[in-house]
Amino acid sequence: MAGYKNKFSNRKHAVGGIVASGMALISVLLFVLSVILSYKAEGFGGTSVGTVALLSLAFSVFGLIFGLTSYREINKYYTFSAVGSVASGIMVVFLIMLMVSAIV
Repeated sequence: MAGYKNKFSNRKHAVGGIVASGMALISVLLFVLSVILSYKAEGFGGTSVGTVALLSLAFSVFGLIFGLTSYREINKYYTFSAVGSVASGIMVVFLIMLMVSAIV
């Protein structure tokens, strides 16, 4: 029992971090939906696939903003803030690269 240390505190998770993680999850799910729609349309999805992909980009951008601003909350746990910020940042970079490569 000497190796176990319990921490008791009244800190909670940052609300912005939870929101950022949720938005990152929604962004990933929307991206998967756009890939499925494009596959079913055999690459000719048109505006429906583009709309879902842009919506995924919007969720990831706002998730990144919420995740980074959640670090301003004082005396909170920042686990969800880190997860949401990193996941949203990866999705932003990936989706922008995908959309730029589709234009060229």
